[in-house]
Order: sequence, then structure tokens, then C-alpha cells
Amino acid sequence: MSSGTVARSAWNDRFRKPSAELLISEITKSLQPAVESLRGQLLDADTASEEICWQGVPWRWSIVLRHDAIPGRAWAYIVPQPSQPLLVVPLTAEGIAALPMRKLLKPVRDAITHAKQVDGIRWAQWEIQSKTQAETLVKLARIQLETLSPAAVGAAG
Repeated sequence: MSSGTVARSAWNDRFRKPSAELLISEITKSLQPAVESLRGQLLDADTASEEICWQGVPWRWSIVLRHDAIPGRAWAYIVPQPSQPLLVVPLTAEGIAALPMRKLLKPVRDAITHAKQVDGIRWAQWEIQSKTQAETLVKLARIQLETLSPAAVGAAG
């Protein structure tokens, strides 16, 4: 997608709140199934919900995933950049400790290790590339959800 097209995309238009479906429709066609799969699996957790929120530059309009067990806090973000969609998971120290780091693929581990840290939270992000990768990332996000709220255990699994 050319930079001119991105400039006119719904993702980039701060003054018109888009739907999740519109945002996903603007993603590179080959990546749409992976993003749709990721979104569906994250929303599959009991009491999980999504909200489209303006997150400023560079995330712009993002799909913010919330869970009733952790009110007022997002547990994952899908950043639907048209040519390079991302999953962002804010990881606590407890969440990182709960992850099976040795079993994770190197790119997944590296994203966690090199994530920017703000106020004790590591903001790990991955480019969404395939349905298989999306499944791995959903498992990681659900482990994080369980560490944020023991009440979510089982509900997210």
C-alpha cells in the first residue's frame, strides 16, 4: 500500500471512528485471515470484549481488548496498520515469569526481551504474519491475562 493510500485509510483518519471490520478490510489481503483469526481467538475468552480506540501516533485506531476480570486495563492490542498489522501485549514481570520462555520461538522471545519497558510493563509487539503465528501469540496473551487476574483462569483457556 502506498503512503498516499495509508494517509487516506480509515486507520489513519483520527476524526472518523471506524469499525473493526473496516480496519481489517484495509490490511494487506494476504494478512487479513491471520488478523481475523487472531481477533476471533482473543475474543473467545469469556467476558472478553473489544473497543476501537484512537491510540495516537504510531498506533492510530487500534482494537483494544479488555476483560471483565481486569477492569480499566487492556490486556492486548491489535494495531491494524494496513501493510504491517501488529499484536501488542503489555507484559508484567509476573506474566513474563509465567511464560515457557525456552519453548517459545526465538522471534517471540526476542520481542519480549527487547520490548520497551514503561512503568514496569514490557510492551511486546509482533507483526502478524500467519494463522499459525497468531495461535502462538494468543496462547501467550492468555497466559498474560491469567497472571493479571486469577479469576480469568479457565475463562481464557
